[in-house]
Amino acid sequence: MAYEIVETCIGCTACTNRCPTNAIWGERNTIHYIDPALCIDCGACGAVCPVECILDDDGDICRKFAKKEWPKAEVDPDKCIGSGCEICINVCPFDALELDFTSEASDFFGQAVVIEKNCTGCRLCEQSCGWDAVHIFPRRPMLKKLHYPGDKPTPGQEKFLRTRA
Repeated sequence: MAYEIVETCIGCTACTNRCPTNAIWGERNTIHYIDPALCIDCGACGAVCPVECILDDDGDICRKFAKKEWPKAEVDPDKCIGSGCEICINVCPFDALELDFTSEASDFFGQAVVIEKNCTGCRLCEQSCGWDAVHIFPRRPMLKKLHYPGDKPTPGQEKFLRTRA
């Protein structure tokens, strides 16, 4: 099941700017929609939605995060093989990874490093890495509103929050 935008959407377009597959569409100030055929269930949209009107693939409301807490990729230099691979760099639609020489690099040409300002946390790099060297933090389950019991629901969202026993 793809992510879904509920009727409390204000049409701010924050989600459309973060979507790596252009799966979200709609006019400004009107409800937006997610094309399930294009949605990769990455959660990038939910983390930026100011009114928390996006349901994840389990039907749980996504929690918004402050910009400094948005999901971001991290590369483990002990696992990244560098220029012999570059799959994560090539799959990134936002140019958020580049090959660079670091002090930990075992490869002559360097290893993948994250350009944080470009990263949406879409998980395409994480899914493509065959060496388990790229991960997105916070982890996907932590993007759910349900994991933050101290949060108050955004006004109008109470009916969308699922209660768990």
